[in-house]
Amino acid sequence: MRPVDLYCWHFMSYPHLPKDFDEKYDTGWVTVPNELWDREKSRGLLRQYIDQLIYASEIGFDGMVLNEHHQNIYGLMPSPNIIAAALAHATKQGKIVVLGNLLPLHMNPLRVAEEYAMLDNMCDGRLIAGFAPGSGPETFNYDVASAPSRDQFWEAVDLIRDAWTKPGPFAYEGRHYPLRYVNPWPQPTQRPHPPIWIPSGRSKGTLRQIAKHGYSYFLSSRSHGSATAKAQQTFEQVLGEYGQRYEPHRMGILMSVCVGETDKEAQEKSEEGIWYFLRNCLKGHQRREGRQLTYGPGVPYIPPSEWADFLRTTDPTTPLLGDTEDWDDLERSASILVGSPDTIYERLVAILEQAPVGNLLMQFHLGNMPDEWTRKSMNLFATQVAPRLREASKKIFAKKYPYLEQQAPEAVK
Repeated sequence: MRPVDLYCWHFMSYPHLPKDFDEKYDTGWVTVPNELWDREKSRGLLRQYIDQLIYASEIGFDGMVLNEHHQNIYGLMPSPNIIAAALAHATKQGKIVVLGNLLPLHMNPLRVAEEYAMLDNMCDGRLIAGFAPGSGPETFNYDVASAPSRDQFWEAVDLIRDAWTKPGPFAYEGRHYPLRYVNPWPQPTQRPHPPIWIPSGRSKGTLRQIAKHGYSYFLSSRSHGSATAKAQQTFEQVLGEYGQRYEPHRMGILMSVCVGETDKEAQEKSEEGIWYFLRNCLKGHQRREGRQLTYGPGVPYIPPSEWADFLRTTDPTTPLLGDTEDWDDLERSASILVGSPDTIYERLVAILEQAPVGNLLMQFHLGNMPDEWTRKSMNLFATQVAPRLREASKKIFAKKYPYLEQQAPEAVK
């Protein structure tokens, strides 16, 4: 039985905001003044973040995760492919997950197909190719209309997959991307192509597209509990509609993890970084207070068929992660897990028992956490949590899905 895969996700936040940022500025996204960028304090910052991911590879994580964001303090990676190239050269093991390139923001998806193919060659077939349409802020960052971006996104994914799998040159007669010649060099190392992951909320329409094409589903939510279990069950149901059996590695979730030698140490050492992240990095995105550009008329786009469900199940007054008031509130959300190795292990086992997913994508650096503490937390997890969690996950998966021990898992594309 294949155990859970454990990934280190780095968002590369900006850690040098003034202490009165929350009081003086209404958002950390899109319109946050770039005069706050301190050139001197930021020298070597991205190198330090890259080194932390290299360290994750060295201590046994199954992979390193990057993503694309623009014009914000939450994530300093407008081009995750550049970071991925550095990791491809500097690491020898572990998947390199770009989750993902925001296709509607790229003028021509053929360029993404080419860059991903280069990366797959550079890392000797360790790339996982993530694609996303972009969230609300990106609609404003690049002036991309939200409603047509979904159709544009799926056409772009189809084009990229065809570019990797069909003999070229060939013509692509797309609505958004009509191309006379599709013939990318180089081709990816992996056959038929690198695994494709698609992040999404709980849209059944998106889950059907993921299932139909054989891709993997990443739940883009930071809070875990019954809603995560429901998403997993819905995906399992959708896979059944397409004649497929659920396999845990077809799904992944994101969470933040801070590990100390004791619960007290974990909380004390992580406190400043966590609250910097919640109050500053999430302001204007996952926080009610501040100028909110994540939601607006038609942003994010929700298909008419799902609009009624959205209105029925969504309470606009529900607190978001950035609205967390205290440690008890934070613990209830199961988004940022803080504690000793034993505590973290027990919390993660409980999540897997409720929602058996095969990919845990974990953020260890939050806000302005210092390098030394970030690395200690990662090391404690890798040495004292990961081995036990992998063994426990095999038992959980075997109990819930006994057919996985009787046949090879379905190919994850």
